Amino acid sequence: MTVAISGDGGDEVFAGYRRYRWHQMAEAVRAYVPAPLRRGVLGQLAAAYPKMDWAPRWLRAKHTLTEISLDSALGYYRTVAKVHHDQRRGMFSATLRAQLDGHDPAARIVDLMQTCDTEDTLLQAQFVDINTYLVGDILTKVDRTSMAHSLEVRAPFLDYRLVEWGMALPASMKLRGQEGKYLLKRALEPMVPAEILYRRKQGFAMSLSGLFRSEAGRLRGRLLGGKMADSGVFDPAAINRLITQHEQGRSDHATPLWLLLAFEGFLEAESAIQAPIARAAE
Repeated sequence: MTVAISGDGGDEVFAGYRRYRWHQMAEAVRAYVPAPLRRGVLGQLAAAYPKMDWAPRWLRAKHTLTEISLDSALGYYRTVAKVHHDQRRGMFSATLRAQLDGHDPAARIVDLMQTCDTEDTLLQAQFVDINTYLVGDILTKVDRTSMAHSLEVRAPFLDYRLVEWGMALPASMKLRGQEGKYLLKRALEPMVPAEILYRRKQGFAMSLSGLFRSEAGRLRGRLLGGKMADSGVFDPAAINRLITQHEQGRSDHATPLWLLLAFEGFLEAESAIQAPIARAAE
């Protein structure tokens, strides 16, 4: 048996994600700006500010203003959401929107922050991620991928004693200036070269924007026909607008388009499994 060691859980327990730093900065603004002023003035600025996906990061303030205008849990929900509420709901068919009436995906974040029962805003965000992103995304991917290749994976950062100790640390021991996992990195300095330990965090994502623009025709074929059209889940006109805006460079919709492709792949795979079962039952 081959055993692999995974670093999963380290970012959640010791605050390694960049979004934690942003959340703390947003919380600092919320602490000094009264909620009515945030919701009114900043909310109106966010509504008026152009989206500008194409612009340099420092000019893309629409989402920043929106998140700060919201309360803590809703602001953090917008930080972690892959596709924001209005855009996601706009892609759904009228039938699905009616069926989802009253459902609020942000309610899970609100409930977890309340369950955490602490005024420590960083700990609240970490608690949310441990109960959602870690178990529902990161560990799921590692488990499926490792099992597909006959690997046994261990995640030492998720030893319950280490998790309890790390989560109990004050925020200053996890975030220090622009540095996440502060105490953990200091502890590893004798063992890991500084150029590796303190380099910019690198994820595993790759840019699909250019590929989706050059393959817009194939995208339309997969997302506007076949099982996607039969499912009745999405509004074809809304999906076509999404592809057109991306193709013309007016917006970067690579993330929602990728998620739609993943769903289309699921529908095709499910159909391939069900077809022989249906034939056998005839």
